[in-house]
Amino acid sequence: MKNIHLFLALFFTLSLVPILQADATSNPNLYVSAENSKFDNRFSGSMVIEVVIRDPNLQDTDQGKGEPDVTLNGKSLRMVQATDGNWYAYFANVDKAKIADSTVGLPGKGLDFGVFCSRDSSVFGISLSETDGFAIPHSSGISGSTNGNSQFSQCTGTLSSSTSLNNVVRNAKAINTNSKISPGQIGLDPDAWPLIQLYSFNDVIIQYNPAGNPQSVSLDYDDSNNISMYIDRDLYPQNSEVFLTLNDFQLNQDPTDEDSWTFNVNSTSSTFYQAFDSTGSDSANGGSGLVNLIPSLSNLGFEDNGKLFFNLGSVMELNSNDEQPNTFVSNGANTFSQIITLVENGPNSGIFDNVDDNDDSIVKILNDAPRGQTGRIEYDQKSISVLTGFSSASVSVNKPTLTIGSDSKPMNPGTEYPVILIDPDQNLNTNARDDLDVFRETAIIPTITIGNPVTLEHAQNAIFYTSYPPFTGADPANSSVPDSNSDRLEIDTSTVANGSYEAISFSLGITSSTLSSVLLDVSESDTSGTNWINYDLRSFENDYGISDFSDTTFTLYFGSLTGPSITIVDAGDISSSYGFIQIDDSDVADISDESGTVFLVIDFNPSGMLSISNETNDQPIVIDFFLLDYKMMKV
Repeated sequence: MKNIHLFLALFFTLSLVPILQADATSNPNLYVSAENSKFDNRFSGSMVIEVVIRDPNLQDTDQGKGEPDVTLNGKSLRMVQATDGNWYAYFANVDKAKIADSTVGLPGKGLDFGVFCSRDSSVFGISLSETDGFAIPHSSGISGSTNGNSQFSQCTGTLSSSTSLNNVVRNAKAINTNSKISPGQIGLDPDAWPLIQLYSFNDVIIQYNPAGNPQSVSLDYDDSNNISMYIDRDLYPQNSEVFLTLNDFQLNQDPTDEDSWTFNVNSTSSTFYQAFDSTGSDSANGGSGLVNLIPSLSNLGFEDNGKLFFNLGSVMELNSNDEQPNTFVSNGANTFSQIITLVENGPNSGIFDNVDDNDDSIVKILNDAPRGQTGRIEYDQKSISVLTGFSSASVSVNKPTLTIGSDSKPMNPGTEYPVILIDPDQNLNTNARDDLDVFRETAIIPTITIGNPVTLEHAQNAIFYTSYPPFTGADPANSSVPDSNSDRLEIDTSTVANGSYEAISFSLGITSSTLSSVLLDVSESDTSGTNWINYDLRSFENDYGISDFSDTTFTLYFGSLTGPSITIVDAGDISSSYGFIQIDDSDVADISDESGTVFLVIDFNPSGMLSISNETNDQPIVIDFFLLDYKMMKV
């Protein structure tokens, strides 16, 4: 008969269908970044707004074109042509821009608008007399510029290129500097770009006046509205990830780039802008540029938003991911160690989440979180409970039949039977496809057992060796078989010293006669078949850094680790971390001659040393012995 121990891999696929906003259909050439039906065309505080004119009649970049006539509440809004042929302008509320700039702890970090100049400054090549002042990204070569809440004054001198101080328009299109035309078509000093024009206003009307009918966009300038947040599921199993999505357009300070906000959520509540950039690299983090904005939120136009609170309870923990590579931030004097970073999921979207491009969340459920307990997330005086628990699972086998002609019987041999497992508790990451991999410590592996294979059900006493043979530098590890279905042996190296190891041994917990009884000795009369090992060492490959298995050997010892031995997998027999390997007939015959408890030694040889270094996970492995009896197999 066949003795086979099979593992079934489960795949969860989540399809995300994008929902696109369709605004400004009546304005074919005018785009305003704050025109967004999701947030009722409203913007707030110190948000910078982008205006773009996309007019085919004005898109030549090597011929002189007249500046499009654009106004903000009837005042001129100067437009600058970029290298893509479109025309751009950036504006903000003058009072809130000054307040935002006053929070800056280090030039070029946080809510830095650059430096301010009064509207009568005339050294930048254009007139900005209808503004209430403006911000430029550089200060080198000029005098008279101001920062923060200081009264604007006239800037004089000759601007020169230097490190950009503007951190609220980080990804503006490059100004058109084609030698055949004036810079930006209007003669703006290229070092003054991106320019942020500042105005006093309540509500705003942006109007473009091309030949023919004017195009306009009306915006409300008021407290942020339609703020909401949600999490990805109602019930969270142990080890699962929590995906938080926050909709708040006011957090969209820069319309050209993904904004990043970091919140310290313990008793010392703090809010930081651009502690990290959108890729996870340090921006303000690590120095005086990291400024807690909570004391300034009200003056910046925030109401109850801008502050995030977590009660982790006994169910949640905070981790890192690619967009927040550390679990803490520091301003050089203080460290904030309970942080969560929310990054905008696209420029100007106003939608923020805590998941990186690898679908890893910063918030996770503890591996020992008790059932029925809750944590809490609060923003804008609205709260969400994170409830732990377990769902019921079911397995169904859809058994199809194939009929040939009207009198044919079902054809079962060689037929593929789909197996479907439904278990929400194993879907730890709802934002990605989860695989129930044998090497994943937290996975519960669905298993079909055919016949009576020898598994690691009774395995124990795992020991690592720095060198073998002989057994040198023994260092015992904790080991257990917590799942009686899959019979995986889980190795816990928390007691093993960091270092390099060549081999591992453990007792199979069975006698040689038990092992021999499930193997087919073809030297006996009237027998026909083969003997196999199913092995999976991918957890060693993933966590211990071993990539070369070509010299790996499997050796059985009988009675003790000093007793007689039989090498059943020779160097060169395997090349990968998992698979099937046939046992030589001569080895099977030799096993039948031995007695006593069976031990297995896996020697990775010097070409495949294991590197153990403060491992945080257990490493599950699989070793199964089984036979294929050809006489018992129906063909």
